[in-house]
Amino acid sequence: NNLQNYKLQLQQVEAALTTAPENDELIKLKNDLEEVIQLTCDLIKAQLLDDKAVDGEIDDKDLAELTKPEPTVSSKRDWKPGDMCLALLVQDGQYYQARIESIEGEEVSVVFSHNKSAEVTTLEFIKEVPRADGVPKPKKQPLSKVREYQKKKKMKKLQRYKQLEEERESEKNKWLAFSSKTTKKGVIKKSIFASPDNVNGRVGIGTCGVSGKGMTEFVPAEKWR
Repeated sequence: NNLQNYKLQLQQVEAALTTAPENDELIKLKNDLEEVIQLTCDLIKAQLLDDKAVDGEIDDKDLAELTKPEPTVSSKRDWKPGDMCLALLVQDGQYYQARIESIEGEEVSVVFSHNKSAEVTTLEFIKEVPRADGVPKPKKQPLSKVREYQKKKKMKKLQRYKQLEEERESEKNKWLAFSSKTTKKGVIKKSIFASPDNVNGRVGIGTCGVSGKGMTEFVPAEKWR
């Protein structure tokens, strides 16, 4: 429900921006909604994996230990953008060849060669590409490390999600002020908090001229486990 509400709110904010395209508060609200939609999708995906693991339904591909031999890690190597490496793909716990795009502290942005997808990982989860003359087989990456990395990544997204929810609560008052101000000036003929055209409509952030369609309210965030 939250995800649907966010998407509907985004549509209505975009509609309001056609009336006031340079309104900074609306622009910020639009950007926040886009980010919270992406975070919500990511958290839902992470929660589904957690639930499958608890129920014992997760398959080998989801949580299997790494099966491919990994090269010896050179912890002192000075990685730089443009270097080729093997990087961990969290979705299946495997290492794939990738190109380093940027490095910020311990975080490394890479683009995988096989599917051109971008991923943010850490220095701990990138390896040197094995030499053609053969390398001794090192130990597999412990599954617990992969799971811990996933957990930390999820927590970061959850913290950002909560931060955005708090900001959206304050934006609710700005919406009211914006609606009142623009209605008085005649910029918006119909208040974005006006009653809907039919008895089943809901009063929310406004219909933005969409007849009979109530605006969703700012809903509190669901408690993510």
